[in-house]
Amino acid sequence: MRCQNLVCGLVLLLALGTSTVVQATKPEDTAATRAQGQVLFERTCLFCHGATGQGDGPAGWFLGRYASPRPRNFTAGSFKFRSTPSGDLPTDQDLFRTITKGIPGYMPSFASLSEAARWQIVAYVKSFYPGFRTETPVPLPLVGAPTPQLAESLDRGRALYTSFECHTCHGTEGRGDGPVTQAGELKDASGLQIQAADLTRPSSFKNGASLPDLVRTLLTGLDGTPMPSYAARLSDRETDAWDLAQYLRALSAESVP
Repeated sequence: MRCQNLVCGLVLLLALGTSTVVQATKPEDTAATRAQGQVLFERTCLFCHGATGQGDGPAGWFLGRYASPRPRNFTAGSFKFRSTPSGDLPTDQDLFRTITKGIPGYMPSFASLSEAARWQIVAYVKSFYPGFRTETPVPLPLVGAPTPQLAESLDRGRALYTSFECHTCHGTEGRGDGPVTQAGELKDASGLQIQAADLTRPSSFKNGASLPDLVRTLLTGLDGTPMPSYAARLSDRETDAWDLAQYLRALSAESVP
């Protein structure tokens, strides 16, 4: 019995240790929730995203003129960081995850806000785009399990990196210096020139640097950027996506944040 209790305790600790922000419980979306979200939005988000959510706040103008990415225009209905197919809206959990974790180098984490406050901001952000009232986003499943970082897995990942021509943007060694990038041909949907991610620095991965984060990005793409979804091109999604993610991780000696 004592052994059983020990095993149960270990399982519980593992479950708690591997829990993520996407498992948080979503409250009911009401007018009161949105009103509270508006107050929080105007205190914490307006400076970049603007009063009307078009990414045209005072800091948004500066970022849009001199850097990329510019703050998200919530009224356009196009979101980079999703668990849904390319072209679809994000789930509520996707928005909650972005608000909680932030975007390295661009948007701060708001994990210091209470969970209820973050959900209120989600509800208000959704009010900028009417499609959220009629569509029910469905996430793509992360099928399969992470493959061990063995030579065979890395070889398969390297072959996929080459066959998908990832090097044209990210470079042969993943430093974000591919020929397309160096030619200045990478642009976002608004025509602003952007830089390919330096894969040797996981801290530059705006959508997260863990293996599940990388697989999610490979499957969904980053809408509004040249980074496409590879869901249709992975012949065996249960292993290929994880092998490619392992290879991307192996390009760096930097510890994953």
